Amino acid sequence: MSPVHARSVTPSGHGEVLTEPAFDSWARLARDNASAAAAWDFDVCGVRAVDLRARARAEAIAEAKTFSARMGVPVASPPEHPDLLVMTGHQPQLYHPGIWVKDFLLQRLADQIGAAAIDLVVDSDGFDLVEVHAPCLRPVLSRCAQFLAVGGGDTCFACSSVPSARDLSTFREAGAQMLATLPAPAIGRHFDSFCDAMDAARSDSANLGEFITFARRRFEAVAGTDYLELPVTSEASTTAFAVFLADIVRDAERFASVYNAELAAYRERTGTRSAAQPFPDLRIEGGLVELPFWHLRSGGRSTLWARTDGVPALVCDGEVLCELPSECEEAAATLASCVVRPAPKALALTLYNRMFVADLFIHGTGGGRYDRVTDGVIRSFWGVEPPAFVVASMTMYLPLGARVVTAEEVDAVRQTLNRLQHNPDQLLDELEFDDAEEHRRAVALAGEKSRLVGEIAAPDADKKAIGRLIREVNAELAALMEPYEMSLREELERLVEMQQASEILTDRTYPFCFWSPLEVADKAR
Repeated sequence: MSPVHARSVTPSGHGEVLTEPAFDSWARLARDNASAAAAWDFDVCGVRAVDLRARARAEAIAEAKTFSARMGVPVASPPEHPDLLVMTGHQPQLYHPGIWVKDFLLQRLADQIGAAAIDLVVDSDGFDLVEVHAPCLRPVLSRCAQFLAVGGGDTCFACSSVPSARDLSTFREAGAQMLATLPAPAIGRHFDSFCDAMDAARSDSANLGEFITFARRRFEAVAGTDYLELPVTSEASTTAFAVFLADIVRDAERFASVYNAELAAYRERTGTRSAAQPFPDLRIEGGLVELPFWHLRSGGRSTLWARTDGVPALVCDGEVLCELPSECEEAAATLASCVVRPAPKALALTLYNRMFVADLFIHGTGGGRYDRVTDGVIRSFWGVEPPAFVVASMTMYLPLGARVVTAEEVDAVRQTLNRLQHNPDQLLDELEFDDAEEHRRAVALAGEKSRLVGEIAAPDADKKAIGRLIREVNAELAALMEPYEMSLREELERLVEMQQASEILTDRTYPFCFWSPLEVADKAR
């Protein structure tokens, strides 16, 4: 694979789908990844990688089937050991169609190659708000928003409760009011259908992550998708995940060294200056090493640490959660039974699923960038080539008939005004004068300026005096062309207002529930 990668560019056209590499190559990549994984010859905490992979896949499918059976929609029932398994995933947010399209591409790929398909619900992630935001006219164009749930701090989707019936009613009413101001009633109808799905899902859901996932799948059901959903918190409770976690805990210092080195290399080659991007380094403090895992507890989450001096142990907020036996297999069994409720952070999440569960993982553009770090960690920590992944996104605009004004259009008018101020004679060919005398006078002034510019270049020229004459000619020309200047300034003001409006009307990040699932599914075909 080439060491140079072009940055994925977000599609700009309505309904334009980005797939990198081309979708036609995805089936081959999945088969190639599966073939390469079957030849792996390394151990993960005493378990052969190929054996751990078989166990991880079987457990992921079992957990996904159990969870998906509660969604209230028909889903597939793949075998325990499928030939191929493809995945994608995201936080259970009200995300935009560019993220949603990954699910439809997942379905298309699974149907094409007969693979099991799983969407990871990253319910262990934190959030500030779950909300809908939309353009609205009240009475002028602006952005409006209505929240459904408030997070912040150490909370997460799986740690948060389902919204109350009253909260849902308020959310529906406020959303309907903002959308009613738009000249596209279909948007409001789609939102109303999603609100119906939320009402139906409320009593079946145990937490916020489940609630949003169940509502989305019921809303999406008209498109006929049947892929499975798997919460990260469920996957992280499996015995295979415990082996993966034990392997990293028992070799925490080396893992942190590899992790931080790959982050440093990524920042250097991409020119990233922030130490927090794409995520922070793992800290090593005394006999403790930070792990890329959370410990979920009632109402929140905290970072897990590995104690490396003395008996290996998992530590959270200064408390030892469990000590690990010296034997790897026993350590994994201890982790599976101790009080810890682990959940992987970003890199550890894709590290586990790309290596031990999926034959092909579908990323968005952001995940596709940071997973180059994961590639390096796989090579350095386990000594194998990382499985290939793919990237997908899409742009959908609301059907509001917006005229998109570009920055180039605005700059062009500004540049013309600048020329009018400093070199008005250069614009004569672009103007029509209603008064013939004014036209003759303008042409004469332009000729006079040309003569003066020639004179000022002479070695013995009185540059100060000639410069004053040139400014006088420019001023007289500008006076003749004042109506044109006024019209340009009015045009600039209009374009700036339209540009501000188009930024609102053509925002690609409005939530998926403003579109028909059938329309988005059609774009993925």
